[in-house]
Amino acid sequence: MALAGVGYGIRNWRLFQIACSAPTAILLLYIWILPESARWLLTKGKNEKAKELLQKAARTNKREFPEALLLQLQEEKLTSSGNMLDLFRVPNLRKKTLIMCFIWFVNGLSYYGLSYNVGSFGLDIYLTQLVFGAVEIPARLGTIFIVQNFGRRLSQALCLLLGGIVCLIITTIPTELSVVITVLAVIGKFAMASSYSVCYIYAAEIFPTVIRQNGVGLCSMTARVAGISAPLISLLDKYHPAIPLAIYGSCPIIGGILCFLLPETRNMDLPDHVHETNGIPRSDSLPKEHLINEQHKLYTEKEEKSTRL
Repeated sequence: MALAGVGYGIRNWRLFQIACSAPTAILLLYIWILPESARWLLTKGKNEKAKELLQKAARTNKREFPEALLLQLQEEKLTSSGNMLDLFRVPNLRKKTLIMCFIWFVNGLSYYGLSYNVGSFGLDIYLTQLVFGAVEIPARLGTIFIVQNFGRRLSQALCLLLGGIVCLIITTIPTELSVVITVLAVIGKFAMASSYSVCYIYAAEIFPTVIRQNGVGLCSMTARVAGISAPLISLLDKYHPAIPLAIYGSCPIIGGILCFLLPETRNMDLPDHVHETNGIPRSDSLPKEHLINEQHKLYTEKEEKSTRL
């Protein structure tokens, strides 16, 4: 939303670029502000640092961290680190990685494609940019509720399908109906902005902790490639005005369909290691009482079978 005001006040594109880019240097302060992930610390065997972080979080939220849980953290074993190749080594994880990368790609392609074409919808470019920015507020906030009520998979699929269908509908609207085109474009931007928020949550829950940053980073890279490709695709309008929006619309629909090949992660335990993506739990993550009960159960079943024989 501020971009519209800055662009209206600074018409020289070089000064405009400097004015928009210079404040981002403040983001470097995140290194000293944001804490490390407690789950990541545990998987790296840094139990004491994880314990201090969780205790600090509890104090901040005015809660008490149970001593019994702290003792369990000390029992975590040091595990080997993952790498980028692990994303493709396990078949099930490879499928998730490829689908998630495609979802991020189509998200970036349609999101930036609509954003870059803000001046081609027929209305005032500054007003349209202001509306495009404003619609992101309900889109981002609404994501909080849809992922909790509908789950990650369905939310991701519906947002992609809605954004893609709206872009395809725009291709059938005459260029003289600029207001209708702009309204539909705003709806498409709303859907893609919501989808963008969902995919960050979904990707973080799909990938195991040891390679979560690798997986999310790879997906983010594909979205940046899509952002680079979006203005190039927009140049195809010299052959036919509907070609760019047809691409921006068809790709999210394919991505939305592929979402149904991914597992639902709502209310599920996050995987910590690569082999857990195949449904194999860590034996050291199970409580001792659970292991004792399982051993007793197996022993009882064996005794009953011997008695019957």
